[in-house]
Amino acid sequence: MKKIIKILGNIVMLSAIVFIIKKFIDMDIDFSQLKSPSVISALIISFIIQTVIVVMGCFPWLVFTRSLSGKKIPFSEAMPVYTQSNIYKYLPGNVFQYVGRNKLAFDMQISHVDVACATVFDIFFCVFSTGIISAVLLGNTIAELIQKYGKNFLVIGISAVILIAVVLFVFYARFKDKFRQYILRYSKAFKGSNRFEVLKGVLYYFLQNTVSAVMYFISMKLIFGSTSDDFSLLITLTGAFMFAWIIGFITPGAPGGIGIRESVMIFVFGEAHEEIMLFVLAMRISSILADIMAFVIGKLYTRLKKAD
Repeated sequence: MKKIIKILGNIVMLSAIVFIIKKFIDMDIDFSQLKSPSVISALIISFIIQTVIVVMGCFPWLVFTRSLSGKKIPFSEAMPVYTQSNIYKYLPGNVFQYVGRNKLAFDMQISHVDVACATVFDIFFCVFSTGIISAVLLGNTIAELIQKYGKNFLVIGISAVILIAVVLFVFYARFKDKFRQYILRYSKAFKGSNRFEVLKGVLYYFLQNTVSAVMYFISMKLIFGSTSDDFSLLITLTGAFMFAWIIGFITPGAPGGIGIRESVMIFVFGEAHEEIMLFVLAMRISSILADIMAFVIGKLYTRLKKAD
C-alpha cells in the first residue's frame, strides 16, 4: 500500500512541476520589464521572505494537528510534507495541496480525520487573519470593495455552510459512535495547556500576514519609484493586494482577461497603472520561485535527516 501511495505521490508531484512550467509560459513574461535594479531588488526581497513564509507556514497547521491528534509530532516530520503538498496547488482544482497534507497521517500513524480537520482550521484562520489585516490597511476603502465583491463572499459562504452541514450529517448518520468520540476528543483538545498552543498557532497567522504586508509595501515602494511618495496610497494598495488574495482564494476558477489582483488594485487606484501590473507580475514570479525553493529545502532536509 505504501509503495502505491509513493508512486501516486511522485506522479502528482511531477504533474505539479509540469503545471508550474506551464504557468510560467502562460504568464508570457517580458523580461525587459524586470531588468531595473529596483524591480530586481523587489523580486529578491519578496523571494527570500516568501520562501521563509512557506517553510515556516507549517507551524500553525502542525499546532492544530498536534492538538487534535494528541501526539507530539516533530516539525521535522511535518515541514517536508507541507512544502511538498504546497506545490500541488498548481494542479487544476486547487484542492490537491490540502489532500497532500494527509501524507502526514501515514507517516505518523495518526487519524486522517485529525489531519483534515487541522487543515480546515488552517484555511479558516489564514483567511480570517488576512481579512482582518487587509481591512485595517484599507480603511474606508473596504466598504467599496465589499460592495463590489460582496456577492463572491455571500455565494461562497452559503456554499461552504451547506457543504459542511451535508458532510457532518453524512458522517453522523454513518458513524454515530465515532462522531461522538471525535467531538468529545476535539472538545478536550482546546482545553487546558492545549488552549495556549492553539492560540500560538492562531497568532502566528497575524504575524505572518504582517510580515507579508511589510514585504508588499517595500516591493511597491521600490517598483513604483517616484510615484510612491503617497504613503497612504501604498498602505491602501497593500491592503487591496491582500484583499485580492482572499477574493482569488474563494472564487472558483480564474476570471477571463485581467486577473483578480490586477482588477482589485486598479479599482482602488482608479486607473490601469503600469506599475501595478509590474508589481503583481513580480509578486507572482517571486511566489512561484519561493514555492519551488521551499519544496527543495523540504526535500534536502528529508535526505539529510535520513543520512544521519
